[in-house]
Amino acid sequence: MDPRAIENLLMSATYGRHLTRLFEPARLLAGTGLSEQDLHDSTRRITVGQALQYIRNALALAPEPDWYLAWAGTLADHFHGPISIALVSAPTLGDGLDAFLRYFPGRVPYLHMQGRLVGEEHVSELAPLMDLGAALPILIETPLVILLQHLHTVYGVDLAAARIELDSPPTPHAARYPRYFRGPVQFDARRNALIVPAAWRALRNLDHHASTWSHALSQCEATLASSGERTTLGAVRDYLSSAFEVADRRRALPTLDEVAAHLHLTPRTLIRRLRRLGTTYQDLMDGFLRARAAELLANDRAKIKEVAAALGFHNPANFGKAFKRWYGVSPGSFRARNLASRV
Repeated sequence: MDPRAIENLLMSATYGRHLTRLFEPARLLAGTGLSEQDLHDSTRRITVGQALQYIRNALALAPEPDWYLAWAGTLADHFHGPISIALVSAPTLGDGLDAFLRYFPGRVPYLHMQGRLVGEEHVSELAPLMDLGAALPILIETPLVILLQHLHTVYGVDLAAARIELDSPPTPHAARYPRYFRGPVQFDARRNALIVPAAWRALRNLDHHASTWSHALSQCEATLASSGERTTLGAVRDYLSSAFEVADRRRALPTLDEVAAHLHLTPRTLIRRLRRLGTTYQDLMDGFLRARAAELLANDRAKIKEVAAALGFHNPANFGKAFKRWYGVSPGSFRARNLASRV
């Protein structure tokens, strides 16, 4: 991971300078194993684990809990090189949105992004590929605010017609969200997503420049292809998603060897790439099963033992233990709580 990425990510709009100038560097870098010099050395590789610790430190030191939302709203269209250029020079809103979802995860490889049409809506979904802990809000909400600001600035759409879904409980500063998202925000959803009318995708960009757009895409593709680590997490996530598309049959959990073969990698190479990103295959599998279990339990017609089998748990008791480790409650209690919240 490029060390400059976390400096770009954590520039405070309120103060207009890097957090290393705002806080005591030793406290900001505590537990990361990094120095100030490392952040400006493009040859120094920084793991996802180090970046996440940096973010956790910044959140603990920041004077206002919503500072990152204020900052994200000022980024508009000048945040990440060729990705930004592709976004502002795209022929249509849909083209720009697709480019963002494809290339932005290269800068934040702990997220998987995908877009899909659902009826008359377009859903841009952001899925964590590992346990992000306290860093989850900033890493999920920042790109959503960036997208909303872009849609409003470039296309002039009414953001009240869009909505945000967050797979997390309300933050302590949830009352401030309307000033940043300018539309409905639903907490405790089963996904992290921006949902907009599908018709918006056809909106023309009056600032479209064909040559600029083409050049930006080529640069984005080159960057995407330059690091196997950056794409590995998303590729593993895609494989797991396809393996679990059918939810009503028994299956064995995909093994690391199977995933490695699908990606045309040796198991050792896959392990090494994931280690460089600060995670393991088991962690990715655990995170995927956690999210998928909540999604399947939302269907109250499915028996808990059927959900367990669909996720590869042939012993429902083992599923119950794993689920309680993930959510702190049994599958039955989780379902009952969700059903009560719908009433």
